[in-house]
Amino acid sequence: MAVRMAKLSRTPSGLWTARKVIPADVRAAYGKREEKPTWPAGLTASQARAEYAAWLLRVEEQIEALRKSPTEKPIELTRRQARALAGKWYADIVERFGDDPGEVQGWEETLEDLYPSDTDEAYRAYLLDPSAPYEGPYRATPFVLRERGYLLDSEGLKLTDAASEKLLADMLDLYVAFCQLMVQRASGDFSQDPTEATLPKWEAPKAPVLAPANRGDGPTIMDLFDGYVVERKPAEATVKAWKRMMTQLGDFLGHTDAARVTAEDILRWKDHLLQTPTKAGTPRAAKTVRETYLAAAKAVFGWAKENRRIALDPATGIKVRGAKRQRLRDPGFNEQEALTILKATLEAPEGRLAAGNVLARRWVPWLCAYSGARVNELTQLRKQDVIQEDGVWAINITPEAGGTKSGQARKVPLHSHIIAQGFLKVVEQAADGPLFYDPEAHRGGSEGNPQYKKVGERLAKWVRGLGVDDPNVQPNHGWRHRFKTVARGAKMDPEAREVIPGHAPSTEGQAYGRWTVKDLATEIEKLPKYSL
Repeated sequence: MAVRMAKLSRTPSGLWTARKVIPADVRAAYGKREEKPTWPAGLTASQARAEYAAWLLRVEEQIEALRKSPTEKPIELTRRQARALAGKWYADIVERFGDDPGEVQGWEETLEDLYPSDTDEAYRAYLLDPSAPYEGPYRATPFVLRERGYLLDSEGLKLTDAASEKLLADMLDLYVAFCQLMVQRASGDFSQDPTEATLPKWEAPKAPVLAPANRGDGPTIMDLFDGYVVERKPAEATVKAWKRMMTQLGDFLGHTDAARVTAEDILRWKDHLLQTPTKAGTPRAAKTVRETYLAAAKAVFGWAKENRRIALDPATGIKVRGAKRQRLRDPGFNEQEALTILKATLEAPEGRLAAGNVLARRWVPWLCAYSGARVNELTQLRKQDVIQEDGVWAINITPEAGGTKSGQARKVPLHSHIIAQGFLKVVEQAADGPLFYDPEAHRGGSEGNPQYKKVGERLAKWVRGLGVDDPNVQPNHGWRHRFKTVARGAKMDPEAREVIPGHAPSTEGQAYGRWTVKDLATEIEKLPKYSL
């Protein structure tokens, strides 16, 4: 039977479309029986023909490449490589959980679940002589099985079944060590981790095999992502999140060939994300899909088309339109909530807290209340960021300390009430460097998940524990909304109440000139003092 050729046509709704049946000899490798792209109705006939020609050329080149390309196979791991890869994962979970072991309960119960049943001969021998080390297999938990998948995805590895089982055994062994470490730290013992020093350093195989392998001669999805990162230089947290999302896109499609990704593929991925529950078992919000997953794909593929790495941008024109979120209350803290938090800052903290966390509880809510700044802009503050300019004490919120949403530094005067409480004295007595965390403590976070962000997360959890638990107000961002409300009531200059919290200028004219620290101080002093 003759293969049906592609042909450009128009649907009754005005969309331009085409169809090409994939030849049977490459259909399995291609991953689909036919291609049916669509283009926007707004294209003229000549524009549609140009898009169609580029698309058809790309499909034909891919078919030819599949006929020439060999099949790539999974790789094996040596014993040392498996241990090193599991060790990299071990370091990651210690970083994620190790700073606050007491906040995650049930490590002892988890340990019990990891050991096999009494019918296992190695375990029975261990029970008879507990002084001897247990060397038998541990039970695989759903957590470790999921983590193995995430680990392989992040490394871009496809393993043989034997290598995968070898890796799992090492991960389970290290998970036992991790749980024992958490039990130790939850009891207050933060001495050196004995396991870490025994782990070999992970070095990826010289010729890693992508899973699944790219079958074309063009760039892979991750090639595009890497090119985008090199040129655009997004924040490390963005790189970390988007890398995971673009990897997930390749996993969903079943291939990593960027040239084969179509608009229909992105639509299917979008639908899959909306329909698949998160790890917590809750539906993924349309806003999350739109502003994270789809935003990553649009940015990367858009950059690739601009730089002629691909002929067509498969993500262009694709949107996610979820139901408009209902607002059941003002998203800013009300007076009672604000006072509850501020009163709690004056109370001695309970339990074991690092010095930086103690200072963060005491001062960050006040700084938020009188500046409207984002919490992570404040938790990243260093001693040298508290400055005096023209006789005015201020904080210098700068991306050098960690990051700002706009990438621009700004100086925010300190309200006299903060100064009166002794904040400057605290800063004077502080060591050089960050005020609210110790860079040398524990594992110190990572570029994609910095310590100052963790400080903000702990503050949010603390606020919820105070009873400020309305899900319609965010435990840190609620200050930002409240600042605007209070500033309006205090008749603060409208432009100043945009500049101080770091909002983008609403008009081109507002972007001209600058506000001096002295002028901003005059506006900030219009805010009434919180009376406790």
